[in-house]
Amino acid sequence: MKKEYLILIVVIIFAGSYLLLHKENRDNYKLPEIEDINTSKLTGIIIKSSNGNIKFIKKGENWILTDKEFPADSSSVQDMFDTLKTFKLTALVSQKKDLQRYELDEKKHVHVKLLENSKTIFEFTIGKPAPSFNHTFVMLANDKNIYHANGSFRGDFNQSLDDFRDKKILEFHEESIKQFSIEKDGKSKTLISKEEKSEEKENNITWSSEDGTSVDKEAVSDLLSNISFLECEKYPNTPDKNSLKNKKSLCRIQLENKNTIELTLYKNDKQDNIIGISSMNDYLFSLSESDGSRIVENIEKLLGIEKKEEKEN
Repeated sequence: MKKEYLILIVVIIFAGSYLLLHKENRDNYKLPEIEDINTSKLTGIIIKSSNGNIKFIKKGENWILTDKEFPADSSSVQDMFDTLKTFKLTALVSQKKDLQRYELDEKKHVHVKLLENSKTIFEFTIGKPAPSFNHTFVMLANDKNIYHANGSFRGDFNQSLDDFRDKKILEFHEESIKQFSIEKDGKSKTLISKEEKSEEKENNITWSSEDGTSVDKEAVSDLLSNISFLECEKYPNTPDKNSLKNKKSLCRIQLENKNTIELTLYKNDKQDNIIGISSMNDYLFSLSESDGSRIVENIEKLLGIEKKEEKEN
């Protein structure tokens, strides 16, 4: 019995010594120094993940995606830049190749490569956020060690191509619109704004149709507010944009300021959503259910089109 106690004591001493030395080695380990990343000099970003391979290319002052040159979402690019500008290793986590534990394995990792012209200036792999969400597990190129990097930034890089695309399809200032036309179900109307001066309060903007008939000001305000900075939900691959030329539209809006801005919406035959084209965007898009419904409802209200449900009642 005494022999078994002795063996147990020896094992405890050995394990404690190992853990102490291992901790001391980790505490005394000098972390690799990361040179400051000048994002203004970057010309390319390549991201490889379970979402596929995505390449950002700088074109002039803007960023585009893949060889199809889709405009990239500027806020998404800025989120990545903010992370890169402050990227810093804070601790050595593991010297073992326990990649699955930290989601640094091939199936789950996010690999990032930064380019200046054709030269790779920095390369790293992103794993999962640490439990505290104040750090992220990372690996550097040609380094088997796993580190903590400051911040929780996996989500900034781990997105699909569609997520990274610029979703903006209309942008204008409401007050710049002095006239617009709407069409739906064979009905059309041109609405014109008029500024009424008042000594008691600020000048009041009223809207009326071409014949001088007043219109629902709230519906006009709601419609313009809804589309003044309109973003789509996604960019569907089908149908082909050119095929819509021969398809009857659901509704159409034409706005006049310094330029003519057009928005045409269609019912999607294959899915229960609204798709459309815009003069301010080169691609076919689909709207969220809420955005699509609000636009259509306000156009119907301004044209005096009753809903089918109301007719049945």
